[in-house]
Amino acid sequence: MVSFELKSGLQGARRLLRALKLPMVAPSLGGGAESLITLPVDTSHAQFTPEERARMGGIPEGGLIRFSVGLEDAEDIIEDLQQALDAV
Repeated sequence: MVSFELKSGLQGARRLLRALKLPMVAPSLGGGAESLITLPVDTSHAQFTPEERARMGGIPEGGLIRFSVGLEDAEDIIEDLQQALDAV
């Protein structure tokens, strides 16, 4: 599991998720063997205001991405993430 933010902010994070081919965009990072990716500000924390998220310890408005890496070939995951980052 990794979490990261892009310098391009929330809109960049949304573009990244649209550009990815391998991980499934999911509302949560459940227990499957496949790679899953989520943007908490749009899913698990969407019902909270920015102020509430800040008080909860930081789901930033900048587009925090959570990526649960699955059992796919590591090189396939790296290549897919790279092409999506290049698209942002």
